Amino acid sequence: MRIVSKVFGGRYAVIDRIGAGGMAIVYKAKDTLLNRVVTIKVLREQFVSDEEFIRRFRREAQAAASLSHPNIVSIYDVGKDGDTEYIVMEYVEGKNLKEVIRDYAPLSPDQALSLVRQIGEAIRHAHEHHIIHRDIKPHNILITADGRAKVTDFGIARAVTAATVTHTGDIVGSVHYLSPEQARGLQCNEQSDLYSLGIILYELLTGKVPYDGETPIAIALKHLQEQAEPPAKLNPKISPALEAVIMRAIAKAPEKRYQTAKEFLGDLDRVQAGRPVSRPADLEGQDLEVTQIHKPLRPEAVGEYRAVRNVPVTNPVAPAQLKNRRSRKGVWIGLGIAVVLLLLVGGGVFWARAYFAPGETKVPNLIGKSIVDASVILQQRQLQLNQDIKRQHDDKVPIDKIISQDPLPDTPVKAGRDVSVIVSDGPAMLTMPNLKNQNPPYTRETVQNVLQSAGFTGKVTFDAVPSATVPKDGVVDQNPAPNTPWPKNGEINITLSSGSQLQTIAMPAVVGLSTAAATEILKQNGLIAIVDSENSTTYPPDVVIRTDPKAGDPVQQGAKVTVVVSRGPGPIAQQPGFPLQVGNNDGA
Repeated sequence: MRIVSKVFGGRYAVIDRIGAGGMAIVYKAKDTLLNRVVTIKVLREQFVSDEEFIRRFRREAQAAASLSHPNIVSIYDVGKDGDTEYIVMEYVEGKNLKEVIRDYAPLSPDQALSLVRQIGEAIRHAHEHHIIHRDIKPHNILITADGRAKVTDFGIARAVTAATVTHTGDIVGSVHYLSPEQARGLQCNEQSDLYSLGIILYELLTGKVPYDGETPIAIALKHLQEQAEPPAKLNPKISPALEAVIMRAIAKAPEKRYQTAKEFLGDLDRVQAGRPVSRPADLEGQDLEVTQIHKPLRPEAVGEYRAVRNVPVTNPVAPAQLKNRRSRKGVWIGLGIAVVLLLLVGGGVFWARAYFAPGETKVPNLIGKSIVDASVILQQRQLQLNQDIKRQHDDKVPIDKIISQDPLPDTPVKAGRDVSVIVSDGPAMLTMPNLKNQNPPYTRETVQNVLQSAGFTGKVTFDAVPSATVPKDGVVDQNPAPNTPWPKNGEINITLSSGSQLQTIAMPAVVGLSTAAATEILKQNGLIAIVDSENSTTYPPDVVIRTDPKAGDPVQQGAKVTVVVSRGPGPIAQQPGFPLQVGNNDGA
C-alpha cells in the first residue's frame, strides 16, 4: 500500500512523510473536513497484529486525548483504515529537543530552566489526570520557533511497554533517560517521569547525559549501579541549589526523588529566585558507612566504661597489674598463632581452599528475556552477562530477545562466571521483488513461485479488482511495493485483475484534495485522471478546484476524467483568530 497520497478515514489526505520511530511512521496530512494540517502516526505492522495491544493502545490514546494543555501536543482522532491503525495529532512546526541539544547545548541556566519548567507543567497536568508518560526523552519534546516546548505521545508508551511485540531500535533512543525501576522491569510511577526530566535538565546544562556507554545494556546498568558525576563539575555556571535539584530528581530510589511535579517546579522557582533548596537526603549529614577512627580509651576511662555497662568496679586494677596481665596475654596469643600455622601446614590448606572457593549456583533461564532483564537476573544469581553478545535473525523470537544461552538453564556453575547469549535480530529482511507491470503479467501461481524463490515464507493473500489494462488474473498491485525491504515471514498482499468488468459509477468527490491524493482515488475507482491547472486566489497551489464530470455524476470505469488543479497564488493571508497549530516531526 502506498501511504503518500493515501486518504485515511476518507478525511485525512497524506501530504508527505516526516519521520519514523520504533512504534510508528509519521506523516504530514491535511484534514479535508476542517481544512487544517495535521500529523498522522501510522502504527507499524508488528503492532497491528497484536489485538490486545490495539485495544490497550486505543484506550490509552483516547485517555491522552482528554489532555488539554499548551505544552502538550493534542490528539485529535484515533482510527483504523483497513488493517492500518493510526492516530491524528496536532502538527507542530519546529525541532525536537534532541536537535536543540545537539546544536546549542550547554544552555544557560535560565534557558534550560525555561524549557524544563514548560515540560514539567505538561507532566504535572498529565499526572493530575492520572496519566504517566513513561518515555520522557528529548525526542518526544518539540520546540517551536518561538521557544515553546510541546510534549507528545502521552499515554502511548504505556501500551507499547505492555505489548508483546518489540519496537525496533527504540531502546537506543530511550535508554539514556530510563529510570532505574524501568530498567528493572518494575512498575512506573510519577517519579519515573520526573527522573527522566532530571536527566534532560542535566543534559541541557552540560551537553551530555549522565550515563553513557557502548551498548544499551551497559547504559541501563549504569542507571542501576553508578552515581552520576555532579553536573557543576562539567559546567561551573550551575549553582549549588540547581545542582541539588538535579541530583534529587535523578536519585536512584523513587522515594528520594521529588514526589510530584508540583514539588519539582516549586524548587525550580526557588532556584530562579535565588533562594536555597533542600539538599537530597543522602547528601546531608555524615555517611555512617564510612570507616571512622576512634581515639583509644584513656586508662581512667576504663572505670567509666564499666560503670556505663553496669560492671562492678570493686577491685580497681593497678597499672602494674595491667602490665603483667598484658604480658601473659601476649604469650598465649603467640602460642595460639603458632598452633594455627601448624594446622595450616599440616592440612588446613585444603580447608582454606574449600572456604575461599566461590560457591555454586544454577544458571537461570534467559530465553525470551531482554538483555537488561537478563543482566539483572544474572546479578541476583551471582553471575554476569558476557558482553560479547552475538545476534542472529530468527523468525519466531521477537527482536532484541534472547534466543539461546550458554550454559543452558539450570546448569550448576561456580558463582562469578560469564553466561553467553545470542539475541534475535527478528526475521531476516529480504527485498520484495517486482510482481506487477510484467509482460506477460504474473499470475497467482507465478507470484507464489517467485516469492518462494526469493526466500519469503509469510502468508500471501490475494484480492481482485476490475482492470481495463491488466488481463484477468494478472497482478494489478502489490503490498509491499517492489524493492521494499520486508521481513522474511511478513504478510504479503497481491491484487489481481478480475478482468475488464467495467461499470458505471458515481464520480468520486476529490475537490479540495492534493493532486496526488485525487489521482490515487480516481485510479482506485478505475478512472484515468487528466490533470489541468489554472490560477486561483481561492484554492492553495496543488489543490483540486473542480472536475469534469462533477462529483456524483455517472461515469464509466476506464474513462478519462479532467482534474483542474490550482496554480496559486492561493488565498490571501489573513490574521488567524486562534493560536497557529503547526506540525510535529518527532520519530514516534
